[in-house]
Amino acid sequence: MKEETRLFVKRKFKEYYSRARIELPKDFWMREWGFVLFDQYFPTKLVMRRHKSFTAKADVVGFLRDNAPAHAYYSSALYQYPAADMVKKGLIGADLIFDLDADHIISEVEFKRYSYEEMLERVKEETVKLIDFLVNDFGFGEEDIELVFSGSRGYHIHIKTEEVRGLGSRERREIVDYVMATGLDMDIFKVKDLKKEKFSGEKLKIGFLLRPEGWGKRLLKGLIDFLHEIAEMEDERAIEVVKNVGELERKKAEEIIRIAKDETVMNRIERGLIPEFVKPIWEGITKTVTTTVRVKSADRVDEPVTADIKRLIRLPTSLHGKSSLEVKPVRIETFKEFDPVEDAVVFGDSPVEVRVVRDSSITLKGERYRVEEGEIASVPEHAALYFMCRGVAEIK
Repeated sequence: MKEETRLFVKRKFKEYYSRARIELPKDFWMREWGFVLFDQYFPTKLVMRRHKSFTAKADVVGFLRDNAPAHAYYSSALYQYPAADMVKKGLIGADLIFDLDADHIISEVEFKRYSYEEMLERVKEETVKLIDFLVNDFGFGEEDIELVFSGSRGYHIHIKTEEVRGLGSRERREIVDYVMATGLDMDIFKVKDLKKEKFSGEKLKIGFLLRPEGWGKRLLKGLIDFLHEIAEMEDERAIEVVKNVGELERKKAEEIIRIAKDETVMNRIERGLIPEFVKPIWEGITKTVTTTVRVKSADRVDEPVTADIKRLIRLPTSLHGKSSLEVKPVRIETFKEFDPVEDAVVFGDSPVEVRVVRDSSITLKGERYRVEEGEIASVPEHAALYFMCRGVAEIK
């Protein structure tokens, strides 16, 4: 980024901070703050100015307006002395933070096949799954969950209840393992050794009972969906599907299809009573369901951020220096309609001329912009700032 471009972007960020309503985290005076400025090193080298603290909201807002940082962060942890060196801060507790980013969800091989908008939609799908786990499996209320668009390629989830602040790194890692189904023994969701039950006029031994909560509920739904699907298929197609899932002989596959078409048996299964006949396909069903339902990640749901109680997280309502988009708080009830490339755009439509240094394209506020290396393009201010922050263009 050339000096003229850096100064232009910084001036526009300053205009934003002069008018924006900045939202501060609870107990902000007990948190460490960190900033990356539009200094002489930016963006080649991102120098973090951390171990800062503020005692009044006016001080935080004043710092943002005076310095217009490229990136603004605060600690998930609360400290007695937040401005001290790390060993002297005096840890009190920490919020529970999840960071879902496209880098963690889309593999490196697939990444180039996604547009920016498609990538954001993919991360959104995983974020919806994580919220479902937090609400339905861990019992957090939606009012306990703060959802934030990261300003770039993902979403952050903050849980700031008193109950989570005492969790250590091990407990936080276990939460990640649960939602990722990492090393999770699904047999713990079974109740075994049940007495014989009568199905459709004949006695069929019950293999196990699935617990009606957590992964037990999710596995049961996956099994029921699978059985309903094969019940609707042509017989030969259904037999092949069942054989592939359980590596079964034809006779066993036919028995399972018969179960799927028996309304009385299905009613029992829907209550969590799983007959012996299902056991041969159970492992395949479990694998299929967990692959579909778990929160996906090329590694983990950024485990270092979740497990590390001393990490910094982006300040909601600040700007992201690599996109110019807002780190935007989002209400869970309106998340389905939320569109980052529309709702997180904060700059205007005045035309700006840029010199393009590499090919790129983006859809912002409903308009598609495509620029090619070497051209001089006139684009709206919000698109120009996006391209500049992405290293695609320089101010003309």
